Amino acid sequence: MTDIDKLLEFLERNGIPFKYEGHEPVLNMRESDALHLSLPGVRCKNLLVQDKQGRNYLIVTTANKALDLASVAKTFGSKRLSFASVDRLFELLGVRPGSLSPLALVNDRSGQISLVIDHDLMHEPMFQFHPLENTATIALSKRGLEEFLQRIDHPPSWKNLEARLSS
Repeated sequence: MTDIDKLLEFLERNGIPFKYEGHEPVLNMRESDALHLSLPGVRCKNLLVQDKQGRNYLIVTTANKALDLASVAKTFGSKRLSFASVDRLFELLGVRPGSLSPLALVNDRSGQISLVIDHDLMHEPMFQFHPLENTATIALSKRGLEEFLQRIDHPPSWKNLEARLSS
């Protein structure tokens, strides 16, 4: 499995510009929101889900969006989605909770995970992601993200993902 140092070397070797900032560990979006980073870009929520047919999806959406998983399942052509377990997250991508991002797909060499990015992020020029560890964040341009995903053979699928209705 690739670790943070190898990931950053990969980005540099492939001429994919990024900005890096270390910080205290964060486990969820609430803790992430409390960080005061100097990096540009939008923070993203990253979820690993699976369906009953055994298909795995890494979903990237806006930081504060609560997804309607039943609607998202229909968008994916599935009946039901569930969150992957901590063990499954580590087995598939080599990361722990709080460290998930599209950058972890560097460890999905067998192509078991489909990347789905929320259309709400389509026009964002810069993104913030954890680079395999939740003790750092990198800022990556949309173009840089696309180049990275092309290099690791994980093209994204941009989809309209519905939010849960607030009660």
